[in-house]
Amino acid sequence: MLSLVDLEEFLHDQEKIIVDLNISIRNMLRLKEDRYDFEEQIKKHGFFTHHWYQLKFISIVQLSKLFSERKNDKRSFFKLCRILESTPYDQSFEMHLEANNNRADILVRSRDDILKIIERTTQRVLDNKVLIKMVLTARDKVYAHWDPSAEVLNTTSDEINHLVKVANEVQNDFTFHIFHGSTRFEESDSWEIDPVLWTMSEMRAKDLEELERKKGGR
Repeated sequence: MLSLVDLEEFLHDQEKIIVDLNISIRNMLRLKEDRYDFEEQIKKHGFFTHHWYQLKFISIVQLSKLFSERKNDKRSFFKLCRILESTPYDQSFEMHLEANNNRADILVRSRDDILKIIERTTQRVLDNKVLIKMVLTARDKVYAHWDPSAEVLNTTSDEINHLVKVANEVQNDFTFHIFHGSTRFEESDSWEIDPVLWTMSEMRAKDLEELERKKGGR
């Protein structure tokens, strides 16, 4: 039977995956921009090439965990839907649904209400099935198990960003309508690379100023 605690733990584990995704894609998109002096030059350092690869690796692997239909991907949306659709709810879950009758109208009050969320999730997945397949193939043929003979389409950062937004929507759809909560996944300021690039730009400017000062003192 599915308990309320089981569902909360499942959604919490998914939330951590999606937070990771949002941090990764925001930093990927940020690295495509040049905002500060000397930034283009700074990002030619091999560290940033490697960091970009790592961010994309994280994004592909974590998206695959969410959108895969494989049994070993234990925190996928597919598994979440299957559990909510077919597993009996225990007393704690049923009591929660009953209590929702006295709360906001937007909250689910029965399995039938939850099935409507599942229908929306299924449609979101179908709407993005081509892109999801690209990500899963990249995970299987490039990032998890290298297959030099495989023909794999490159997944762009914009396409990754799109799927991350879909994941945000799906997760918050369940969380909001079952628990009246949500996560502002897009807010990841404390993990952004922008302050690092700003600091490096400022340091580069100071180094050049000091160099010019020494030249002038000769």
